[in-house]
Amino acid sequence: MADAPRTAHEGRRPLLLTLAPSHYCERARWALDAQAIVYVEERLAPGTHLLRVKRLGASATSLPLLLLGDGSLCQGSDRILDWTGLPGGDPEIERRLEQKTAPLIRQCLYAGLLPDPRSGIRDVLLRGTRKRDATIGWLTWPLLRRIMAAGMNARPHLLPDLIAQVDSEFDWFDRVLAERGDYLVGRKFGRADLTAASLLAPVAVPQVEPVKSLSAGIRWPRSLAPFLAKWSDRPTLKWVRHVYEAHRAPL
Repeated sequence: MADAPRTAHEGRRPLLLTLAPSHYCERARWALDAQAIVYVEERLAPGTHLLRVKRLGASATSLPLLLLGDGSLCQGSDRILDWTGLPGGDPEIERRLEQKTAPLIRQCLYAGLLPDPRSGIRDVLLRGTRKRDATIGWLTWPLLRRIMAAGMNARPHLLPDLIAQVDSEFDWFDRVLAERGDYLVGRKFGRADLTAASLLAPVAVPQVEPVKSLSAGIRWPRSLAPFLAKWSDRPTLKWVRHVYEAHRAPL
């Protein structure tokens, strides 16, 4: 485990703002844990998170966002990983995972989950948030669900194409693993491995904390369940589960 940056413990503990089930937020959370950086996590509710982030003066409204002890902001999982100093990165692989693979997975899963009232995704998104924000989320869910679907273009009629594109991304990463072996960079766990495992976790569904608890309550709709079962035995998703079991130790 690498040493944390010298500034990590100056002043107050860093505050990590998250949408708890987000795989980008899990990437940031895991990096902080891996570097033994003590922080506080605040789980925000979708919709009302916009006000919280804007009050901090951030230039964008995306999460995760890390508020440092000196009052400065570090926004986005890639920048938070940069700040932690976690070694073992591969910019090319990470860029594809962050900019193509992970957005496709998010779009695909939400295209199946949001329209299904029995999926449990509302409760998962609001769990652990402030009572007031959770109440607002419950009351405005019909509108919030439509806004989320529009923002991600997570439309049910797109599912067949999205599933095919996600499958193609798994083909690519299967080839990467065949070339690289157990670790993507060198012979030990590092930034690239953490990035891949966390961003692929929503489909791999590792039974390791905190992902296990964060995803508890999701009931996969028929539009997705057969494909998740089929993908489960792919080398990519077996690798993700192995990485979580071997290296994800929340502090």
